[in-house]
Amino acid sequence: LTMKTTENYEQLLARFTKRIEQIKAGEQSDKTVEQLHYLRGCKETIEYLMTGQLPNDGNHDGMKHHRPRHGNLDALD
Repeated sequence: LTMKTTENYEQLLARFTKRIEQIKAGEQSDKTVEQLHYLRGCKETIEYLMTGQLPNDGNHDGMKHHRPRHGNLDALD
């Protein structure tokens, strides 16, 4: 998923949240469960980029919250 030039983090977060709610409201299948996992990951990434807060999912215990060092994810390549 690529960010449109007119989208900021808040708009992306709203889009992912809206899509998650749409999928949750429908009938669940293996495909929709997979889509939900993907979208939740996208949403957590945007939240991290916005705030530096790591997800509270049990996988990040002991890590301090921090500001992301890279504003441009392409710099990580």
